[in-house]
Amino acid sequence: MTSHFHYRIVNYLRLLREADVPLTSAEICVKMQIKPRTLRNDLSRYKAILRENGVLIHSRPGRGYQIHILDEKKYQNLISSIAQAEHRQHCIAPVYPSQRVNYIIRHLLSARDYIKLDELADEIYVSRATLNNCMTEVRRILTNFKLGLHSRSGYGLKITGNELNIRQAMAQYFFYDNSYSDSQKANQQYPRNKIADILTEALQEGQLKLTDTGFRNLIVHLEIALRRVNNCHDAPEFPEHYAELKEREEYRLSELLISRIEREFAVSFPEAECYFVAIHLAGKRSLLQHQAHAVSPDIVHLFDKINLRIFDDFAIDLSGDFELFHLLSLHLIPMMDRLHWDLKVNNPLLEDIKQENLKAFEVAVLAGKIIQQETGLEVNEDEIGYLAIHFGLAIERQGNYARRYNLLLVCASGMGSSQLLLYRIRQRFAHAIRELKVIQLYELSNFDLAGYDMILSTVKVSFQTSLPVLRVNYFFDSQDLNRMEHWMINDKLQRRRTVYQYFQPNLFFTDLHSTDRFQLLSELCQRVALNVPVTQSFESWVIEREKLSGTAFGYGIAFPHPLHPCGNRTFVAVAILKKPMRWDNHEVRYIFMINIRKGEQEPLQWLYESLISLMDKRQKLAALDTHPTFNTLMSLLIDSVTTEESPVL
Repeated sequence: MTSHFHYRIVNYLRLLREADVPLTSAEICVKMQIKPRTLRNDLSRYKAILRENGVLIHSRPGRGYQIHILDEKKYQNLISSIAQAEHRQHCIAPVYPSQRVNYIIRHLLSARDYIKLDELADEIYVSRATLNNCMTEVRRILTNFKLGLHSRSGYGLKITGNELNIRQAMAQYFFYDNSYSDSQKANQQYPRNKIADILTEALQEGQLKLTDTGFRNLIVHLEIALRRVNNCHDAPEFPEHYAELKEREEYRLSELLISRIEREFAVSFPEAECYFVAIHLAGKRSLLQHQAHAVSPDIVHLFDKINLRIFDDFAIDLSGDFELFHLLSLHLIPMMDRLHWDLKVNNPLLEDIKQENLKAFEVAVLAGKIIQQETGLEVNEDEIGYLAIHFGLAIERQGNYARRYNLLLVCASGMGSSQLLLYRIRQRFAHAIRELKVIQLYELSNFDLAGYDMILSTVKVSFQTSLPVLRVNYFFDSQDLNRMEHWMINDKLQRRRTVYQYFQPNLFFTDLHSTDRFQLLSELCQRVALNVPVTQSFESWVIEREKLSGTAFGYGIAFPHPLHPCGNRTFVAVAILKKPMRWDNHEVRYIFMINIRKGEQEPLQWLYESLISLMDKRQKLAALDTHPTFNTLMSLLIDSVTTEESPVL
């Protein structure tokens, strides 16, 4: 029954079933990326078959298409049959471009021989022209795994590259890809629960503890190894320096584990598999394994170097945070093993970390650069994301995410009452106060107010000061509390409203021509240098930062910036492209190149939040698309900041 269905019909049913309202022809065609004529032909051709299976796709003039279930039991049988057919096909028929790309990559990774493009196009129901567009993206993705495609006339295409890199790509596209269903991931020939039991037993005997992620990843590695050996793929080659693994406890445990896997599944592994399992064990062992060991002088030196650069670039002092030192030191040990053995980790939180913890991520990027300079090990983006979690917690402990105030307390009474007042203020505003200093009224006129934000006073201050003065009672009652909260909220909003001061008309561009990301960044940097003073290293630092980790964050927006602060001025250069361009895994049209003056902290997070807030409002974005001018951007940005709900203190 289901063999008569074109894959598009299945997706029509899904789209219409999930929709709460009728879908127009245009809406369906956009989602399916087909022409209206194709839609009409499909629905006409399969109308009778669908009715036989208890379902009707009805066209309502002026409203669109809607699904009607005539017989729920027949319809459910139809859906069940379709699901079984998809499972037998091993991969769900792709509909959208990203699905096609993933399908092609999985197909190429699974194949032993060459694959002809014409056959592949027929298999996924697309033209050769559409397939060629997909292959451009396939090649780009494969280069991320250091893999390529070899073309042979009359035979087709075949993936080429290191066996370990092929396996890492397989892990990503067969096991970590959410678009690949659980039923497809299951392998009855090598049951995952049996592999897990063998691994658990071996770890207990070897007295080695893995993280949950490490345990799961090693199961994936073993399942892939079993598949590759069973399909007679070449044994993986290992570099000469892998031989030093033989002296480590992880290698002895890997031999035990491999022997039991061989016995259970009646296979024979080459010696190289022991090395690769040992790498997984070394790179993914639990931090608890290292807690009994003293931190090496090299790690201490590295920690000090990182903190010096963080303080120099971000004016954040983390040198006294012992918890950061302890956790980061423990994290660095297995991380360095992973980098040394070229073992990649998948970080499912990476995009969330970038969007929710921008400052911590930038600190982690800088730390990764220092690690590379000191050790020669290149820290990839996934590892940077994990480092950002540690730095994010440390920055939060310091209260650097929210502005913290330095306050003066003028108290004319004795020490006891001033300490009581001090205690009550700190108790209520501990999260918002960095320093609260008590002075006498007579000291105030000659006191250096630089670095302070406000004066709290229990007595009237009869002379003018450069700071706002808030009169409070000795017992700091609810009225005082409300007035202080109100002042802090207004101060924060006022500072956010000044975001627009970092933009200027001569740094707003709509005429950039480059179609390559790095060429575009060079072009933008050169235009910036013509309008504002920047250091000679500005462009090279922007490019270097972009190579460490892409600065696109969704919403069609990218925030490129130099790796280190440049010059003594904070500014934002804006480029709006004629049409979106590929930027790593994102489509980008709006580019905001940010330079933060050395030692300045606040603008980075505020700028990011303000711009994301703007980009998330579709109707405002449409106005910018229609009128891509500096005045439009400023009007939308100021309005977005002003109307944003005030944060609760």
